[in-house]
Amino acid sequence: MSAVRFGSFVLDTETRELLRGGERVPLSPKAFDLLCILVAGRPKAISKSDLQERLWPATFVVEKNLANLVSEIREALGDDPSTPRFIRTVHRFGYAFRETVTRAETGGAASRGDVSFHLKWESGRVTLDEGEHVLGRDPDVAIYLNSPGVSRRHALIRIAANRATIEDLGSKNGTSVGDERVDGSRSLGDGDIIGVGSVKLTIKVIQAPTSTETEADGR
Repeated sequence: MSAVRFGSFVLDTETRELLRGGERVPLSPKAFDLLCILVAGRPKAISKSDLQERLWPATFVVEKNLANLVSEIREALGDDPSTPRFIRTVHRFGYAFRETVTRAETGGAASRGDVSFHLKWESGRVTLDEGEHVLGRDPDVAIYLNSPGVSRRHALIRIAANRATIEDLGSKNGTSVGDERVDGSRSLGDGDIIGVGSVKLTIKVIQAPTSTETEADGR
């Protein structure tokens, strides 16, 4: 798996580091191993018995040990178990990693570039990293929208080359940008209001200052 990016984090299996903004986020060895297993198996739900066998082979451990590791990971990621973005609890079964993952360049080249994209709606917000982000009512998609008017896999936002686009995935109630229904792929700009069924989302595009602007601010 080497290094992958999700949200504002980079998980590097070669250096065994979880990074945020280039800074190391502390995790115990077992918690790090568990996070790697869940990320590698995404979006598949992995049973508690399977996770216990892989983390503690041929050793009996109580289930609480696994729950403690999940809590440690959630605390490190700032993940709210009641509305999880990263680690999803599958009731009476196990756990799954739900966030979109993209490959990260190592050696300091893992930044998203000079433009960042943020999506917010009434019940949540998310940073959109390079790659594809599916919106829908399926709990396993990247951006989970729990609303009756939203299809399970409703729309797709793609971030590439400092540009955001959206396309409808054949949803029942359609996708719109402003007052216009999305047909095919459509570019997104700062402040655009996206309609996904009955849910309204706003995209924010933040342009980082150029080196010239930074120097001017410092004078």
